Order: sequence, then structure tokens, then C-alpha cells
Amino acid sequence: MEADTKAELRSLAANCSACGAEALRPTAAYCLVCGKKLGEDYQPLDSLRSSYRLQGRSFLIENTRTETSPDLFTVNRNPVSEVSWACLVYSLVPYIGVLFVPFTILIGGVGFGVFLSKPARGGGRLALVSIGLSFVVLGVQVFLWWLLYIVPELARRPI
Repeated sequence: MEADTKAELRSLAANCSACGAEALRPTAAYCLVCGKKLGEDYQPLDSLRSSYRLQGRSFLIENTRTETSPDLFTVNRNPVSEVSWACLVYSLVPYIGVLFVPFTILIGGVGFGVFLSKPARGGGRLALVSIGLSFVVLGVQVFLWWLLYIVPELARRPI
């Protein structure tokens, strides 16, 4: 009789749809191996989640990362200063980038003006850095243009 009762209980016990483990008792609600609800159907990621024992847990990993480190694009909310920085990056292109240096200085000045009128928007430091670096880039660009002029002249001179 006891063998028949155990056989009936095993036939009533459910198998886990994620890992395939058999429930030890017929009234079990969760799998002992992976933690999935036994009444749920198979989902595509069940085998992966059960292998890492992640059944029933939500993925809140990205929320903890954003709390500890600020997002790159939310630090400066002053779009004019960001445009000034973009012009500075474009001015780094050899020879043709010299066209972007005046735009960097002009737009950086406007961005710093926006920062002075609305300090809560931020971006003042970004505007000043882009203006300062644009003068360095201007010096390098003028040197490159000078080399473009002087190298053919040096080739024509006798040694």
C-alpha cells in the first residue's frame, strides 16, 4: 500500500518547466533547484535564469550603477556649451579644422553667457575649456598651414 501511495504522489508532483527538477511534494509552489513557480509555463530565458539561480529576481543592476556614477550626458545641461565642445572636436581635423575654431570661440562665449544668466543649467566650465583649447588648436592649425607653405619652398632651394 505504501508503494502505491508514493507512486500516486509522484504522479501528482509537478516537474519544473525551467530546470526539469521534480517537486518533492505535490503541494509545492516553487522549484527547490531553481526557484521558479511550478504553475508557470516555460519561458525562453528560463534555462539561463535557472542556471544562475535568478528565477523570481528582477534585474536592478543598472539602477545601482547610475546612482553611483553620473551619466555623461546629464552633467552639463547647457546645449550651447555642448555645441561649443563639438566644434572644438571638429576643429581637431588637420588643415580643414581651422574653419571650426572661430565657431568654437563664438559659440563658447555664448555658452558661457547662458551659464552666467542661468547658472542652474551648468556648462560654464565646459564653455571655458572649449574656448581655451580652441586657441591651442588654432596654434597647431596655423603651424600645419605654415608647414604646408614652407615645405615646397624648402624643396626648391639648393642644398
